[in-house]
Amino acid sequence: MRKSLLTLFFLGLFATMASAQKEFANVDLPLRHPEDLVTVADASGHVCIYFFQNGKLNFSLLSPDGQQIAQHEIPYRFSREPQVLGTRVTDDEFVFYSRYTNGRREYVRPFAINRETGAFRSLQDQQLDIKRGVSFVGGFGNDNHFYMLYTDKKDNLYLYRDAEDDMAHLDLQVFKPEMPKTRDRYGRLSDLIYVHPDLERTVYTGYHRSKIYTQGDQVYMIFDGYDLKGKGNKATTEILALDWNTGKTAYRTLPEIEQKKGPSFNSFLFDNTLFRVQLERDHLNLTAYDFNTLQPVKEYSYKNDEEISIKSTPVRQRGSKGLFSSDNTVIEKTSKVMKNLASGVPAITVDKFSDNSIQLTIGSYQPAERRDGSQDASRMVRTPDRYYQTSRGLVMIPGRWTPAFNIPSYYLNSPYYSRYFYDPMGQGSNLPAGPGISTYFRAILDSNSLAKVTGDKEPVVLQDKIEQYEEELKPEPEFQTVYRYGDKLHYGYYDRKSRTFRIVEFSQNQEPQQPQQKQQ
Repeated sequence: MRKSLLTLFFLGLFATMASAQKEFANVDLPLRHPEDLVTVADASGHVCIYFFQNGKLNFSLLSPDGQQIAQHEIPYRFSREPQVLGTRVTDDEFVFYSRYTNGRREYVRPFAINRETGAFRSLQDQQLDIKRGVSFVGGFGNDNHFYMLYTDKKDNLYLYRDAEDDMAHLDLQVFKPEMPKTRDRYGRLSDLIYVHPDLERTVYTGYHRSKIYTQGDQVYMIFDGYDLKGKGNKATTEILALDWNTGKTAYRTLPEIEQKKGPSFNSFLFDNTLFRVQLERDHLNLTAYDFNTLQPVKEYSYKNDEEISIKSTPVRQRGSKGLFSSDNTVIEKTSKVMKNLASGVPAITVDKFSDNSIQLTIGSYQPAERRDGSQDASRMVRTPDRYYQTSRGLVMIPGRWTPAFNIPSYYLNSPYYSRYFYDPMGQGSNLPAGPGISTYFRAILDSNSLAKVTGDKEPVVLQDKIEQYEEELKPEPEFQTVYRYGDKLHYGYYDRKSRTFRIVEFSQNQEPQQPQQKQQ
């Protein structure tokens, strides 16, 4: 009887999961540090998996149907761990851009993997002419170009970009910032991330208040809620446009908002619409602006005694697991929703799949509480995670664990250089050291009218399907990643017991499929 009940339970569980996902690939990887693994996908459906281990780059190339085409172990020069900052996808290759430093000399080291055969080739290094006093901020790549960003003490921006006819050669443009000073001189750049079109849309990726977007030859840097000198408690959304063709900058702002204690609003650029959300304990406001004119085109506003009618999913809170509470809770009362949303840094992301709707994730992120530093006197420090998974690889500065004694004290104590490092035990840093608490809901809007999509059918939210699938995994994977795969999402996780990297595919109109039973 007991065996029959267990059989029925697992059949029901698998039927639930099968309605949302199917296994795309299962790759054998003898990996010691799963957090070093990176997945890169192209529009044709090829997936490249790579990681650095024992002084070597390990590559696995998968076909559009999840079959392994090639697997390589390539010695990396000087056994120095590469800083892979971005990837381009050409007609026949994945091109990875790596940064290498030797004293004051800096180099770009591209290497490539053939998308059809998996053949590896190394491209010619280029030494960058870095002036004294110019410091590296980050690198990022889109479908057409790879960029590297530097700045100096006068806040000039030095932008390198690969040439049209030579992907291994970087040209330089220098831009005047033309922005007012902030009370925190390095605040804008310390939280900067690049928003790739395939960036995972979560509260954690959306809470950053400094974002880079690219549209054609334009690079947009958008900053939210920074305290400007002479503005008192008022803050705004700042837009700095860098025109690569002309070398000119343009500075614009949205209407100012009064901030009481900390950041109360954030924004996200999607297509030609800039969405800005403001979260307070007594109200929530969402405004969509035409990005060309900065004129409002749609607005939603709610008080703490009103139902948030724009939401298409319940308001969830993750990361607040206690002794007698779940890691995933639903908040129903609007006043409590407003209170929890206002407790963290506002976050918003926007995404679109195959239908005529867009999906907004609106919420807030509250960093994890710091631990007592005396718990581990022989601690290690880690460069901050200024990178995020996209279908084009890592963006910004990869984080790595480093023994504390390897980093000179003048770096850690400097108000400028210290922003590149954080102490996981909480000694002298304001960067989060854990997953933190995410409170959020999702809204599904018509992409043309920006009105809420309604109907008899429950809306399909792929991120929710992934979160449900993740909760059912036992044991909980120590590493997981989500990346865009055409019009689908891939959820990858490392199974240490079988030493395999599993990729599960989620799509909106997916046929049910019986998944393979996991090893118990």
